[in-house]
Amino acid sequence: MRPGGPRPRHCGALGLLLTLATLPAAAQVTPLASQALLYRTYDTNGGANYLSADGGVIYTDNVQRTTNGSGETLLMLGLSGDTAHESSHLDYRLSSNLALVKYLGGAFPTEPTGFLDGTATAKIVPGFFSWIVRDTFSEVLIDPYAPVTPDNLENLNLITTGPRFTLRPTLRTTVTLDALYSYLTSSSPSPQYINVDNHRYGGNLKIERAFSEASSLYLKGHYEKVEFKDQVDNNNFSIGDASAGYHLTDGRTVFDVSGGYSQLRLYDVVSTVEGPGGSRETITTETFEEPIWRIDLSRLITPSQRLALHASQQFTDASSAFRLGFDQAVAVIAPPRSATSEPFKSRQYSLDWRFQAARTVMGLSLTEIRERYLLNTGNDIDIKLANATLSRLLSPVLTWDIGVSFERNEQAGTPPANGTQPVVTGQSAKIFGAQTDLRWQVGERLALRFIYAYSTQSGAYSDNQIGVTASWALLGAQASPAQTFPKLSPTSPASTMSPY
Repeated sequence: MRPGGPRPRHCGALGLLLTLATLPAAAQVTPLASQALLYRTYDTNGGANYLSADGGVIYTDNVQRTTNGSGETLLMLGLSGDTAHESSHLDYRLSSNLALVKYLGGAFPTEPTGFLDGTATAKIVPGFFSWIVRDTFSEVLIDPYAPVTPDNLENLNLITTGPRFTLRPTLRTTVTLDALYSYLTSSSPSPQYINVDNHRYGGNLKIERAFSEASSLYLKGHYEKVEFKDQVDNNNFSIGDASAGYHLTDGRTVFDVSGGYSQLRLYDVVSTVEGPGGSRETITTETFEEPIWRIDLSRLITPSQRLALHASQQFTDASSAFRLGFDQAVAVIAPPRSATSEPFKSRQYSLDWRFQAARTVMGLSLTEIRERYLLNTGNDIDIKLANATLSRLLSPVLTWDIGVSFERNEQAGTPPANGTQPVVTGQSAKIFGAQTDLRWQVGERLALRFIYAYSTQSGAYSDNQIGVTASWALLGAQASPAQTFPKLSPTSPASTMSPY
């Protein structure tokens, strides 16, 4: 890390990443309710360097999450933490809350769950030319209205690589150009698995003009073309957008506003014609155009309270929505995206409040997500999320956490009639969760956590989970409970994180 921490303009960007990373943080896409609590929120702005191996035993009384589901014991082994390194020739960063879960009764196969995000940057010509590799693992729902089990989850792994060129024509102007290639692989034990494997080609351009250490104007451009391996059930598409924005950061405020224009093209293979020179495909395209915009504000309203606001509209798809951009952090808790290859227009609103004192932390987060699909309006969905958490330092080695969450997924469109299957409309799901845990710092490297969690979905299931997990520090030492409540700032620590 640089002496004195990151440069001010990087601190501001980091603040936005922390804010954005927690916007959809009310719904944990995993059947393991305790897994999110494996992950601790670290003071990333201060250069966290912590990584632990986590293991535990969890008993659930409804492993299938059905009205009459049976109980089962789960074993898990995972990796959690946030570690980073900067040097003159290599930078890397790893954030993880990944666990491998084994079902002892054989209800489901052994599967990974959670997220992992790692980036490495080789500075071939420092300050001008570098090569970047980033790998991200996350999960999406196959059916957003059905209970979350391994049979309703799809794993996505997105690896991206390419060169970055950085130019500084003046002391106050920076130009960054990325040329990127990505490959996404998907997998699921579900019989409803949807193959969304694809190749992605594109690039990013950003021109930033600094007025001072605190404020700057910028222009951004992005283009990406997506080509699926299975082009029978999936439509290739491309997205291009351009926007202009203003960024401000100081000791109490992080503010970023931008607006622009986006164009999305869907490619559809209509027919294949055989001729003397071989087969020839006739391809048609559909073009969709929309304004795009984003507003982010994080404000330290008192020394102990912070308020964060977010609103945005963009074109995206489920395979890339969990990773909002090449330089943006991945949501610690993934939103309830649907496993479909079809792009959609996403509109999000979020309000996040955090109170932090010497021994107490409270958080409240409200989020609304509206997704409007371009071909099948039956996939249109409105998502409302709310969560509240409380952490209390009981002693120098004991911390108590409690939290509640609510999620509502509601179908907002009507699927087209195909003449073979009945049209299903008005689907919805309401999920409520409550969880508490006691964290005990046993030693410098060892910490234990005792957990109880309850979740229910109206008309579908109720589930109780109880268990214990252990964390062994691989890098750094176990942070004492008092150290998990650092001084509040607009950029650190991250905003409210629900344990569901």
